[in-house]
Amino acid sequence: MTLISNLQTWWQTRHASAWTDWPDGDLLEHYRTAGSTAAMDLLIRRHCNALYHFLLTLADPVLAEDISQQVWTGLIERPDQYQAQAASFRTWLFTVGRNRTVDELRRQQRWQWPSTDDSAIDRTIDDEHVTLTFTERDDLNEAFDQALTALPFVQREAISLQLEGFSLADIALITHDKPETIKSRLRFARQQLKHSLEENHD
Repeated sequence: MTLISNLQTWWQTRHASAWTDWPDGDLLEHYRTAGSTAAMDLLIRRHCNALYHFLLTLADPVLAEDISQQVWTGLIERPDQYQAQAASFRTWLFTVGRNRTVDELRRQQRWQWPSTDDSAIDRTIDDEHVTLTFTERDDLNEAFDQALTALPFVQREAISLQLEGFSLADIALITHDKPETIKSRLRFARQQLKHSLEENHD
């Protein structure tokens, strides 16, 4: 290692803590323009777990891990593929991961697009008031995971994205669907999860 390389490593390590409040886009731009691996490392630490856990609701662990690595490797190699004008970095990241997962499921002929029977949704219940309560009880956490897995793909991804904190507009952008369609899917998902948990647990 040359002296300048050692100094660059020391400098990046020393100032990495100062970047913790930087927006995602600024971190990526710093990586793109200055080649700062510390900036990219921080970006990965911020979002890698959330991205993987979302992909895990759509696919098996092996595929979720593979797609997650593909997304980050692609970003490292081509940081310019993210355009800040189109969406927030996090929304863009999840969109890329979701699209790659769907493409791979199609390639493996594992993709299914189940239709939603809107007539099965109880419209007397306001979807905004169907709440999901989480506890530390392992049996309920396991039951929720099972109920989530049992949902059709499109409802599962919609509720998973909402649980990740995405807005209705963001979910529509990620899934390439209309907000009204997403609202129906979220209503269906909440009702099904609530029904499953109430049916099997007091």
